[in-house]
Amino acid sequence: MPWFKRPPEAQAGNRDGLETVGPIALPVDLDERVFRQKFAQFLTLLGEAGGIDPFVAALTVKHELFAKALAPAALEGLGLATLETLVETVMPARKRVWPSLEALGEAGVRQGVQALLYGAQPLAERLPAFVDAIPVAGLEDQKAIRKVRRALWDLGAELLHFRAPVQYPLMTRWVWDQGTHSGALREFVKGGDALDKVLLGTDPGVYEAGRRWLAERMAENGMYRDPEFIVDVFFAHAYGDYMRALSSGMGLMNADFGGKEDPLEVVKKLLGIDAARRTESRVKKVLH
Repeated sequence: MPWFKRPPEAQAGNRDGLETVGPIALPVDLDERVFRQKFAQFLTLLGEAGGIDPFVAALTVKHELFAKALAPAALEGLGLATLETLVETVMPARKRVWPSLEALGEAGVRQGVQALLYGAQPLAERLPAFVDAIPVAGLEDQKAIRKVRRALWDLGAELLHFRAPVQYPLMTRWVWDQGTHSGALREFVKGGDALDKVLLGTDPGVYEAGRRWLAERMAENGMYRDPEFIVDVFFAHAYGDYMRALSSGMGLMNADFGGKEDPLEVVKKLLGIDAARRTESRVKKVLH
């Protein structure tokens, strides 16, 4: 499991394709007691569902899809049909971003994705620049525009991670969102329930620090294969717990995840490996 044992390295541009993301020191402590509680529940759920292997297999397939479509040579011919296939697997984005991507057009989208994945600027600059490079189409309401921009962030985060899952941590808002002080990572902050704000920041090293901490804890408890994927699954499990607690008075699970889902179905939906509907596109059926 060498990827999280590497010493922290300064972030650099990705001109040579050798960019690394080093963890930064978090300003808060993460709670091993909370980890143990959630991990025990996680193992119970996995035991009822055939283990971790089906999740790793599904995420491996997703990675292979992204790696093939987003390789430098293939990216030169990236079309909207292929892009739709990728967006279909990004749950936070699949119902919000398509009109904006379609309006920008293939050439503009290719340019934005190229700069995001292979640009020379630091990663901390490339992801927000990707969002800014895609004008929100067809909307005037500022709240709806903000929702699309947040969904574009999640799309960019998944393009990075699932093209190169060892190289880049998953930086979606459901893992950590500094704007709302929420996300799966907050679930492990010691004393997080008593804090109004958690100032982790938005540096990519925050996400890398979180996934390395979880990977180490999981390895200590016997789950050490494919850490680049099992951490994603465990983060999704933790965020599902948060959503269920929050939704008891707000109906959020019903609105976002379809109601009476079992906990691992929510994990699949967050990771975009849930079964696609066969009758209509979930990408072109836009929700604002």
